[in-house]
Amino acid sequence: MSPRGSSRHHVSPADARAYLSKATAWLEAATESLAAKRWDVAAGSAVTAGICACDAITGALVGQRAGGEHTEPLSLLVSAGEDGRYAARQLPQLLRFKTSAQYDPAPFPERDARRAVAIARRLVERATSVVDRQRA
Repeated sequence: MSPRGSSRHHVSPADARAYLSKATAWLEAATESLAAKRWDVAAGSAVTAGICACDAITGALVGQRAGGEHTEPLSLLVSAGEDGRYAARQLPQLLRFKTSAQYDPAPFPERDARRAVAIARRLVERATSVVDRQRA
């Protein structure tokens, strides 16, 4: 049962693997964008990769993902054991880049793009580990 006021959605094991696949693809796009010096695209792709990775983690561990605001997954992640708590510490760091990378007309800093991609990489690596453990 979902907590009152939340918008949580059921996630099957196959769905968790699909979220991981999306996370991996978005991380690849972020990495390619870094190489092309498209800092805003790299960071925006990294944010999407991180969100998909968190959906894979909560999907694999608790069979749900959070919907609605991007901050809603934090409480769900915290309920998903050590892997979820790890992701809950990483996700806010990544989300702080979302607005400036995706909507702000100002140039996005290279340093921040590289940081966003590094955070997303950690989340995708953790999600890969979680999903792989669930298959075993």
